[in-house]
Amino acid sequence: MIFRFRFLFLALIVSLFASCFKKDDSIVLQAPGNVEVDQVAMGPDYLNQIYYQLSTNETFMSDHRSWDLAFETSANGYHIWVNGSNQIFVNNTNSSNFDNITDTVGSNWLMDASSWNKDSTAIGEWINSNPVVDPSVPKDDLFNSSPSRIEEMVTSTRVYLIDLGPDMLAAERYKKIVFESFDQHQYTFKYANLNNSDFHEITIQKETDYAYTYFSIRNGNQVVYPEPIKPKWDILFTRYRTILFSGGITLPYIVTGVLINPDGYSVAMDTSVSFNDMDYNYAKNLIYKSNRDAIGFDWKHINYQSASATYVVDPTKIYLIKDKLGYYWKLHFIGFYNDQGVKGYPQFEFQRL
Repeated sequence: MIFRFRFLFLALIVSLFASCFKKDDSIVLQAPGNVEVDQVAMGPDYLNQIYYQLSTNETFMSDHRSWDLAFETSANGYHIWVNGSNQIFVNNTNSSNFDNITDTVGSNWLMDASSWNKDSTAIGEWINSNPVVDPSVPKDDLFNSSPSRIEEMVTSTRVYLIDLGPDMLAAERYKKIVFESFDQHQYTFKYANLNNSDFHEITIQKETDYAYTYFSIRNGNQVVYPEPIKPKWDILFTRYRTILFSGGITLPYIVTGVLINPDGYSVAMDTSVSFNDMDYNYAKNLIYKSNRDAIGFDWKHINYQSASATYVVDPTKIYLIKDKLGYYWKLHFIGFYNDQGVKGYPQFEFQRL
């Protein structure tokens, strides 16, 4: 009887200890999705930028010229990008005297990197250029502070020049601008023509449902919405500016390609496995990059040997897209022309792995 009691007691103890440990959850992969083929209409002049969602085949179209400035929308975010497809350039005047900046003499014009990396913007660390901060906050803590304290800390008076591009009228092409402050909710900035005319003092909200808050100077000095909310798109077909190398010279160049959603997406590219043979087990072991131009533009090239220069796509370049939810998609390009032979209609094949 004593032996039986001890046995039952021991079994109870083992059961209690076992219940303290979490059981391993079985991970069952979903079956791959169907292979699909689709085509988007950028047009022969590439005026349309197309936001595309792979899971639904839904598109959102806007004019690439609709915006000039893109503002980071996270609570601690403060980075600002310019629209390279409009051929916008930026010069830091290293001056805080807004009224005295009246020309572009001696300007060192800069552009954003096509990666959209935060450390490679033309405007750069504007809040470090001449910040006015709460003196009780050590400078090293500026970017580590909670969002609720940012409003007290960060302002700037540094003047930048912006070249809005050659399609603008001469009197409206160049602006001087000061990004004055930001907090977890909004930005404030002011700008004018070089002769101090057409002055604007602007406050815009951080549109947190979107990857960026976009502002257009050329189209009415207003916030614009060229893209859908973050969960509604994966890749963007658009014109953008990058650096090309020719004869040892670096040249800014407008290209047509694909950018990825900056909200948790990454991309790998592989040419050693065919599209049909690419599977989940192979894809998950590749090296992924989160720069926005990880797909880029060089999935096609120009064939100058044909009767007229034509674009030829490279279907052996397989792009693996890892989305925010952790799904893997394989994609390659199979065309760049519509049925009438007009360029600017990328065709692609893709599948969820």
